[in-house]
Amino acid sequence: MMHAFASRHFLNMLGYFVGASALILLFDSSISAAGFLSGAAAAVIIGFVGLVVGLGVTIVLRSVFGLMQTGRFIQYLCFFLGTTLGVSLASFAVSSLVVPSVWAAGLLIFAIAFGAATWTGEVPVKGRTWLPRRMPNRG
Repeated sequence: MMHAFASRHFLNMLGYFVGASALILLFDSSISAAGFLSGAAAAVIIGFVGLVVGLGVTIVLRSVFGLMQTGRFIQYLCFFLGTTLGVSLASFAVSSLVVPSVWAAGLLIFAIAFGAATWTGEVPVKGRTWLPRRMPNRG
């Protein structure tokens, strides 16, 4: 249903990831980015890298292992790792960004982004499994 407009879904999810990144950068007292522009730049880097890497790894795993669904466990792990990479890259790209725990920040951002997207219906729940499902054999 919503994946019929894949570019709209991608942009909506990008909004969730950038928004969650901005929220964590703004409200987590252990993370600091001096200035609005550096915080905004960091949020965009984290959100974009987290979404693109998470999506890319999920697609590759589906293709390599012939999966119909990667399952939530694997999908969540891919997006968590992508977001953590995004936090790490943003730390290098934005010199004023100080993140004491890249893993904790990545987990929080991923959880907020996916939680909000699931709650609003952007991420479908119905028909999704927690474990991977192989493509049915056609021959």
